[in-house]
Amino acid sequence: MTLRGLFRLRHTDRAVAGKILYVYAIARNAATPRPEGVDGSSTFGALSRGNLSAVFSEVDREAFDQSEIDRRSGDLEWLGAIGYRHQAVVSDLMKQTAIVPLRAFTLFSSKESLESYLNDNAASLDKVLSRLDGKQEWTLRVEFNPEKWIEALLARADPLGAIAGEIESAGAGKAFLLKKKLEEEKKRASKNAEQQVVAEIEKRILETLRCDAVAESREQRGGAFPQINVLINRDEEAALTDLHRELTDRYEREGVTLAVTGPWPPYTFANA
Repeated sequence: MTLRGLFRLRHTDRAVAGKILYVYAIARNAATPRPEGVDGSSTFGALSRGNLSAVFSEVDREAFDQSEIDRRSGDLEWLGAIGYRHQAVVSDLMKQTAIVPLRAFTLFSSKESLESYLNDNAASLDKVLSRLDGKQEWTLRVEFNPEKWIEALLARADPLGAIAGEIESAGAGKAFLLKKKLEEEKKRASKNAEQQVVAEIEKRILETLRCDAVAESREQRGGAFPQINVLINRDEEAALTDLHRELTDRYEREGVTLAVTGPWPPYTFANA
């Protein structure tokens, strides 16, 4: 598997010999990151167009050529170092100004190609930055305790409760078959009930915070716990904390917990 699926901007005009631009983010105003860049240096550049600035590191072409990236796609140490430094720079920029964060390995062949991109997309980038200005992304991961959640399904799904009640009064043979049926029905009901819980939580978030939210199911997350990403004002962190406490109290008895993480660069909402 290669890294070609990563969001990357590529141009083919003539570049400075041996150098290409690794771009971290489009910022509202020029800002200088404090962490080290993906090349291990603390040297950054910013190309501006009006009040838009693209923050970049000038990196060796050979080290970030597509063939080299593909060759090292299995090198977890190298990828991890790039990802860590990229995230550190983007997170630092986010604290200084409004940004449109770019995915790792967003590359331009020259300053001319980057300038052309800013000129061609100035209106849309300015619109997105206006929407993100003064806001942060947070994530609420909805986790399910297997044992307690299965018990809660009996109350959430009426057919399951009916089967469980029938088992109590059935003979040994029928009870055996009903128990097998109950286990099968639990698996079917669990998926629907999970989606119901996530929808309930998302609705409560929208009612309380009046924010943008994007829910991601297990299927969308490759089998991981579902999560809800929210875009809130920087001064609403206390309100999010209060809501987290309320939702934890509400769902704890069903074996449902919410893990809150953030603030994150607003990747989820940068392209909305």
